[in-house]
Amino acid sequence: MPGLLDIAPLTETVPVRGAEAIICGVPVKAIASLLSRFPDLRKMWASGNWDTARLLDMSDEVLAALIASGCSNIDEAGAANLALDEKAELLAAIVRVTMPRGPGPFMATLTALMGTVGGAASPTVPVSKSRKPSRS
Repeated sequence: MPGLLDIAPLTETVPVRGAEAIICGVPVKAIASLLSRFPDLRKMWASGNWDTARLLDMSDEVLAALIASGCSNIDEAGAANLALDEKAELLAAIVRVTMPRGPGPFMATLTALMGTVGGAASPTVPVSKSRKPSRS
């Protein structure tokens, strides 16, 4: 049975104009940088409502940065020059590789983790209510 160290990194290739874009997913550090740079992306992230259509409604700068972050062989300038349908295909692949179980389960896990780490109540764990001490 393979161990965790035997699992190969998840990648995907997407054909683009006779070449192949190598989709490697967006690392956590890059996600933090993108959320810092782009308020619209931060709002979508906070809402937990991730989908390709919402991504495509964002500015070309956001799309280019997302594509460059999720592809090992495309930079922001190259990503900005892609056609809209090419961007859509790449973004869909980037979401699949970055969050293999989908954005919903990823956001649920992240929310629960932040509740645990940040001290706030997790939405999946009920908050216990302590009784006030009685004055006898």
